[in-house]
Amino acid sequence: MAKSKLKLDARKLRLQKRSIKSIAKHLSVSVSSVSVWCRDIQFSNEEKKDIFNAGYFAGTNARLRAIQARKERLDIHIKQIHGESIQEIGVLTKREILIAGIALYWGEGFKKDRLVGLASMNPSIIQFYIKWLRLFSIGKEDLLIRLTLNIHKKDETQSILQFWSQILKIPLEQFSQSYYQKTIQKKEYTNTSEYHGVIRVKVRKSVKLLRKIEGYIQGLEKNTY
Repeated sequence: MAKSKLKLDARKLRLQKRSIKSIAKHLSVSVSSVSVWCRDIQFSNEEKKDIFNAGYFAGTNARLRAIQARKERLDIHIKQIHGESIQEIGVLTKREILIAGIALYWGEGFKKDRLVGLASMNPSIIQFYIKWLRLFSIGKEDLLIRLTLNIHKKDETQSILQFWSQILKIPLEQFSQSYYQKTIQKKEYTNTSEYHGVIRVKVRKSVKLLRKIEGYIQGLEKNTY
């Protein structure tokens, strides 16, 4: 594009109160060239303020759009990875469920009690644990269930119990008296409905099963290293 044409376009844009930088970017020329071409075009202090604000907000909006676009690309990438991982896992066999449960119990299960037990605030973990117990012919009627809540959530006990009862498909009558802790909640919940306390699930008369699980853990440890 001829220099004279660029100069005319630059002046036209400047008269539209475009900033020097935005004009230079639009025309793919240097800022210094635009500044020279438009130096005789003067604006009042109020107009200069408007030009600055327009450029600032345009830049801010552009940055926000770029950030959002990157986030969307990242979300798509993460979903793709998750999808591939789910396919790799596939449908678990009985043996695979057994081993996964042993690994879970090794990390999270009760070791010092005389009963098989596990506690978690994650519904999916508790659901898997109960499914895993079925491999040992343990039914839901064999379970001892207790809810632990932060003392600040005491007023929500009933609704939280109902949540767990529905998730686990276990009647409220089977839940023991809830326990309350005076602790500082480390995790901040933007949505307080996400907090459901900690559920503890023990198995009645399960000393023998506990010893069997201990043996499974030893076998897993021995054959892993």
